[in-house]
Amino acid sequence: MHKVLFALKCIFAAMKTSPAVIALIFILIGSVIHAEESIPVQRVAEGFQFDGFAGVGEWDHIAPLNMTVQTPSYHGDPTETTVIKLGYDDTYIYLSGSLYDENVDKILVSDKQRDGGDASTDWFGMVIDSYNDKQNSLGFFTTPTGNRFDAAISNDAQGRNPMNVSWNAFWDVQSNLTKDGWFVEMRIPFSSLQYQIVDGEVTMGITVWRYIGRKNEMHVCPDIPPDLGEMGLWRPSQAKEYVFEGIAVKKPFYITPYALTGYNRSNELDETETVYISDNKFVREVGLDVKYGISNNYTLDLTVNTDFAQVEVDDQQINLSRFSLFFPEKRLFFQQRAGIFDFGIGRRNNLFYSRRIGIDDDGNAIPILGGVRLTGRSGDFDVGLISMQTQKTDDLVSNNYSVFRVKKRVINENSDLGVLVTNNIDVDGNYNAAYGLDANIRIFKNDFISLKYAQTLENDLDFDLFNPNQSLFWFNYSQRPRRGFTFGGSISRLGSDFDTNLGFIDRDDYTRWGIRAQYNWFRGNDSKILSHGPRIGGVAHWDNADNKLNTVFYGINYTWNWKNGARVEIGTRLQYDNITEEFDLADVVTIPVDDYFYPSVQFQFSTPSNAPFLFMGEFQTGPFYDGEKTTISFDPTVNVSSSLKLTANFQYNNVNFNVRNQRFTSQIIRVKGLVMLSTKFSISSFIQYNSLDQLFLGNIRMRYNPREGNDLFIVYNSDLNAERGLEQPQLPFTNQQSLLVKYSYTFTL
Repeated sequence: MHKVLFALKCIFAAMKTSPAVIALIFILIGSVIHAEESIPVQRVAEGFQFDGFAGVGEWDHIAPLNMTVQTPSYHGDPTETTVIKLGYDDTYIYLSGSLYDENVDKILVSDKQRDGGDASTDWFGMVIDSYNDKQNSLGFFTTPTGNRFDAAISNDAQGRNPMNVSWNAFWDVQSNLTKDGWFVEMRIPFSSLQYQIVDGEVTMGITVWRYIGRKNEMHVCPDIPPDLGEMGLWRPSQAKEYVFEGIAVKKPFYITPYALTGYNRSNELDETETVYISDNKFVREVGLDVKYGISNNYTLDLTVNTDFAQVEVDDQQINLSRFSLFFPEKRLFFQQRAGIFDFGIGRRNNLFYSRRIGIDDDGNAIPILGGVRLTGRSGDFDVGLISMQTQKTDDLVSNNYSVFRVKKRVINENSDLGVLVTNNIDVDGNYNAAYGLDANIRIFKNDFISLKYAQTLENDLDFDLFNPNQSLFWFNYSQRPRRGFTFGGSISRLGSDFDTNLGFIDRDDYTRWGIRAQYNWFRGNDSKILSHGPRIGGVAHWDNADNKLNTVFYGINYTWNWKNGARVEIGTRLQYDNITEEFDLADVVTIPVDDYFYPSVQFQFSTPSNAPFLFMGEFQTGPFYDGEKTTISFDPTVNVSSSLKLTANFQYNNVNFNVRNQRFTSQIIRVKGLVMLSTKFSISSFIQYNSLDQLFLGNIRMRYNPREGNDLFIVYNSDLNAERGLEQPQLPFTNQQSLLVKYSYTFTL
């Protein structure tokens, strides 16, 4: 009540002041009214037994959380009883779940993989915003098999790929399946979290939920409406605030040495390019990773002779555009609070792209001598620092790659100002640097403005602060709810001399406009449909040099989402391209200089996500430059049992240019098999086929993970040239083969 009175006082004061001050006061009012009272967390009883059951006397004094049914019927009656309690002691945050079920035999149990699982299994866990910054959070979840899923969330779970599943932490879970349901206890060490102590208290935002797979039924606390979309439950801005008292400073100190051995064979052309020569190497390496908590809210990571041999290989892609392909980051070292370093400037473009470190343009690893990463928070400031040194190779000199980031919360809990600085310098003194300034402001409850400015510098380019040719500018306005009408728009400009070695920019010297608008109807509790509605959106690019339109593409579609997870979308896409320089398409045909307008139609669908068999598909057809293109893709997933999972992906493109009597087809086939003998031992296989390169690629990976930080990997990689006569001299049977064994052990100090 006192918050409402404060808001009214602000309104009366605003009547006597300027419009600018009035706007600022209304922003502050929105922040005040949105805030909620924090809830104190109770300690678990002394002698607490961590066994998966909320035993008599251990949790009796702790009240259960007030759960709400979110889906399939918002605010409906729960069909099963859910009792969830939150507690803590000096070392851990605990979460207990008594997840009763009247039909235990129907509980979906389909996964044992670390960080694996989908909607075809039951889930339980929580999302923790440990800094209570309303932007970043960490998820900890489990299933009836007791597997561990953890992930890092950035940018309030908004935008492209806000969830980082590659992030892992030290934590434990005990899960038991009985005749009455399944019962869980989770514990997350305070040392695995970063947090701030203010007046002897730690405030964290926490969201808890239980998912009943066969019913697509979600029980959640706090009350989060389904119209926030599929990532709504992950949004830290929606979490309830909890207070922990008497928490001492926890300084994690982990030392993880690793040993790597194995065999690697590659076949490469000799200097005369007339014959392939085999290069056989016996691999023997050691390295070290150190994680040290400088304080409870700052963590320092050190790495020496870094190796990522255990990281899953990239998916094969076929480039049917004139722009660079984008590959996601999968290396664990770059995952810790990766959201701090985000400086997005469009769908994929970013001022910092960590794959520029230690990976060349062809996807080959560059040896990393070592590096350091520092992340943390002081008051309203988020701080991040990365510095990595790569080793000299036959083709590249040794390089240092560094990035520094600081952000400060301003005005309200969802607004911030920030600075990002990157620098790449080699041993010869050649450098490429960039700095960026950004502001993300929540102006109303669901309305956001983003402003960004960046500039690059290098040896042969004089520094000119306001030179538009060296600069990038970005403005974006967006509305984030999914219910009713929402709108968003953006404008950006990138100069001709803007060039960053540590970012990802897919085109040069452009001005860009983007717009989207959509309307979503949410059906009632009696309907099987969750939501449906139309959407229109797209972007236009102009060349700065001549101010001519370069690219325009807009899509109009209509989407239906069912409460069981099924989805259907139909639409059309209109595209215009002004090709000023001919380019090779998929390295097969050449697109000549000309203006092109080509509309296409598309259809996408997904079967119910809570079924053991999931099938997604897409069909698109229509004109393509001065020809035609039809694209078909299918993604089936089969959960045979909790110990066996099969997934596949098939992409087919048929491209015809009848006016030039040119045509080609391309196929990408990916097949993955996962055998999970337990939550600690798994074997995965990944086979890919690229028809344009006539290349098969295989990866087999065995992992034994008895506890977090202790890992044994055995990894086999190979490829196979399906058509050796494509080139002269004749291609070898394989381009490379490797069998590597990596073992790491973590010492906790």
